[in-house]
Amino acid sequence: MDILISNGIILPMDASNGSDLYFEGFLGIEGEKISFVSKDRQKALEFAESHPDARHIDATGKIVMPGLINTHTHVAMALLRGISDDVPLMEWLEQHIWPIEGKMGYQEIYDGARMGILEMLMGGTTTFVDMYPYEEAVAEAAESAGIRALVCPCPMDFRMEHFENDWRQVQKRFSESRLVSMWMGPHAIYTLSGEHLQRSISLSKELGTGSHVHLAETQTEQDNCMAQHGMSPTEYLEKEGLFTTKTLAAHCVVMSDHDIEILARNGVSVAHNPQSNMKLASGIAPVKKMLDAGVNVSIGTDGASSNNDLDMWEEMRTASLLQKVSTLDPCAIPAYTALQMATVNGAKAIGREGELGVLSAGAFADILLVDLEKAHLYPHTNLVSELVYSAHSSDVDTVIVNGDIVVENRKCLSMNAQEVCATAQKHIDALLAK
Repeated sequence: MDILISNGIILPMDASNGSDLYFEGFLGIEGEKISFVSKDRQKALEFAESHPDARHIDATGKIVMPGLINTHTHVAMALLRGISDDVPLMEWLEQHIWPIEGKMGYQEIYDGARMGILEMLMGGTTTFVDMYPYEEAVAEAAESAGIRALVCPCPMDFRMEHFENDWRQVQKRFSESRLVSMWMGPHAIYTLSGEHLQRSISLSKELGTGSHVHLAETQTEQDNCMAQHGMSPTEYLEKEGLFTTKTLAAHCVVMSDHDIEILARNGVSVAHNPQSNMKLASGIAPVKKMLDAGVNVSIGTDGASSNNDLDMWEEMRTASLLQKVSTLDPCAIPAYTALQMATVNGAKAIGREGELGVLSAGAFADILLVDLEKAHLYPHTNLVSELVYSAHSSDVDTVIVNGDIVVENRKCLSMNAQEVCATAQKHIDALLAK
């Protein structure tokens, strides 16, 4: 479908090139990609004349911006929302999450992923990075729902046989997908032996993929690594060679200046998960320090059983406010930087810089329309600040992914929301009864 979006307030996320932060204008879509972005009405008229069958969207009263990129989640854990709260990370994993995950099969993960994807699409997330068992099921759910996904089959010492089957199935089924791509997802240093970590690194190099890993999430992880290896988790992964692949590291809470220098030197991107880190009392990642050192920091939600939602608007706001209070600097992480973390930086983190996270000719048409006609967004003075500090996921009106409209007028067109939620409820009721 060709689409013409008119009369919106365009937020292209390319202000680093010297352009305006936002402007009233027009945007054309041809197939999967953006054809033009312009203030010029004549350009829109010419597009309409040359594309007589194009769908026209009047974006009056709406922000037109790139789709949000959630760089770390376990989307099928939407099925486990609320089953264990208010406990430390390792107790949460070992006593509550892993036992019930052991009862989950392909269908439960597929339907749990559908529920998480529904939530993300309705909130304006157009791309997500996932790490979980049965990533084949997550990939299937993503493609059927029309969302872009980077799935990361997850090697862990007690799941290696399953991992080997999972990545092969993802590669076999989705290697030609327009929406799904694959990296390796070595879980963490505390769940992965050196031998199995090396297997993941070798596969990344063999297949030409990146690696997505949990890193330095807690002080316990730091202390155990120091006791076992005599070095920090970041130093250990550098020594083992993980950073010779393109790496996206989730959390990075417990980081020394030397650790940050290692990330910067190796071009490692970070997925910052502020609300999950707060809820599990993991700590506050030194995001400002990392950005100042040249580390590319993006934003993730983590899974919906440790957050407990997949709302990137809340994460942006929390990321900014946490840095202000932890550094006692009200200038830390200004609003536009937070937006960059959720768009431009996310695209860079997954190797899609210039293709995603920005509105420009030639970029993929992953686009949001955010309704500004809400009491909590008035008066309009600084629209960037309004988005970061005041907007909610429920303000997202329309979502376009890869040139296809998947949410329109607050209704998901690619899934039956009532059926998705009802199916998820049946699964969790059955799992808890076992």
